[in-house]
Amino acid sequence: MENPKFSIKKASMKTYKKLKFVGFSNIESWSAYSILEKRLRFSNKYKLVKIKTFLSRNKTSIKIEDNNYYKRPTIRINGAGISLRDKVKGEKIGTKSQFLIKKGQFLLSKIDARNGAFGVVPEELEGGVITGNFWTFDVNYNVINPYFLQLITKTKQFQDLSQSASVGTTNRNYLQEESFLNFSIPLPPLSDQETIVKNYCDKITQATTYEQQAETLEKKIESYLFESLGIEQKIEQKTKKKGLQFVEFYKMDFWGVDYNFSSSDKFFESVKFENTKLKNVALINPITYFPNDGNLSISFIPMECISDKEGKVIEQRERLIKESKGYTKFQNGDLIWARITPCMQNGKSAIVSNLKNGYGVGSTEYHVIRQKNTEVELKYIYNILRMNAVLQKAMSFFTGSAGQQRVPRTFLEELTIPIPPKETQQAIINQIDTYKNEIKILRERATLLKQQAEQEFEQTIFS
Repeated sequence: MENPKFSIKKASMKTYKKLKFVGFSNIESWSAYSILEKRLRFSNKYKLVKIKTFLSRNKTSIKIEDNNYYKRPTIRINGAGISLRDKVKGEKIGTKSQFLIKKGQFLLSKIDARNGAFGVVPEELEGGVITGNFWTFDVNYNVINPYFLQLITKTKQFQDLSQSASVGTTNRNYLQEESFLNFSIPLPPLSDQETIVKNYCDKITQATTYEQQAETLEKKIESYLFESLGIEQKIEQKTKKKGLQFVEFYKMDFWGVDYNFSSSDKFFESVKFENTKLKNVALINPITYFPNDGNLSISFIPMECISDKEGKVIEQRERLIKESKGYTKFQNGDLIWARITPCMQNGKSAIVSNLKNGYGVGSTEYHVIRQKNTEVELKYIYNILRMNAVLQKAMSFFTGSAGQQRVPRTFLEELTIPIPPKETQQAIINQIDTYKNEIKILRERATLLKQQAEQEFEQTIFS
C-alpha cells in the first residue's frame, strides 16, 4: 500500500502548467479574466498600483433649469479624447438631475468603457454636465498624470480588462465601478509619466501636421483646377423664390426644379477655353459586350474595392462571365463613378485597368464613363468629376428616398466642362498626379508616426 505521506509530497512537487492559483484575499471580483490576466500583461519594470489610489469619484449634482444653457461632452472611443458635443438650453434636456464636471477630471462612459471611452475633461467643458451613464473622477496629480492614464485606457489590453468587468446585455454592458477602481496598472514616477506622454504627444502632433498638410494640398488641387481652367468659383445662394415660376421648354436640359431654377446651373464654365457638355466628349453608361464564353474569368470590383481618398482600385476579385448577370459591365480604361450616396459624396471613383481578360463587373450603383475620342483625355475628365465642387453640385440632382439617393445619368450627360488643348489637359493631369503623390507621402508619414507612438508606449508599459 502506497504511503499517503509520500503521495502528498510527490503531488506537491508537480508543476501545473494550466492551473493558476490566487489567494482568496486577493479576489476583488468573481471574474477569471480580471483575477488572472490583469497582472500578466504589464511590464514588471514599474510597480502596480490600484486605480482607486489616485482617482476618487465625484458626484457633484446639478438640477437642470429650463432657461439656462449647458455644455455636454462627447467621449470618443479608443481613447481618442473628450470634446464639446453641444451647448443646449435646459428646456431641451430631458434628464433634469445631472452631474457637474470640470477641467482636468478623468471622465468615462460606463457603457463604452469596453471600447476605450475614457478621457481627461478639457478646458472648454469646464462646468459641463453629464448623466449617470458617465462617471467623473477627481485626480491626484501628485501621483499620476491623467493623460498617462488615458493612454493606458486606450490600449486593447485595458479595453479587454474593462470588458471583463462589464455586465449586462450586449448594448447595455455597464462597467462596474468597484472593479474598475481595483484594476492595477503600472505606475512609473511622475517625471517618467510626463516624458512618456510628451514623447507620445510629439509624434501624434507631427502626424496631425502631416494630415493637415495633406488636406491643404487636396484643397489646392481644387483651386489649381479652377485657376488653370479659367473658372470663376461661384457661391450659389440657397434661397427659394416664392410664387409661380416659368422656364421655356426648349431651354430645359434636365427635368428637375433645382437644375432649371438654379442661379449657377453652368457653374463649371471656363472663360479661357471652349465649353461643352460631357456627353459630347465621353460615352455615359455605354453598352459593354463580353466575349461569348461564359466560363471566362473577368474582374469583379464592388464599391469596397475602391479607395475614397486616392480614387483608385485597391483590390480586384474574380467572376465568371456567366455569373455577371445583374452587375454593371465595363472594360479596360473605363471610369467607374459611384452614383449613390454616401459613396458618391466620398469621391468613390476610379479608372480601371489590368482587368482580367480586359473586362469587369461591379456594383449596379456605378455610372460608367468611356473615352469617346482622342482629343479629350479620360483622366482629365476623371479629375474634374472628383472635384468637391462637382460632387456638391451633383447632390442637388439626387433622386430617390433619403439614404438611397442617386445621381441620375442625365447630370453627367448635361454637365458642362471646359475643353482645353490636349497638351494643357496633360499638364493638368501631371500636376495633379504630383500633388496626389505628395498627399500620399504625407498620409503615409502620419500613419507611420501614429503606429510608432502606439508601439513605443506599449513597449514601455507591457511586457
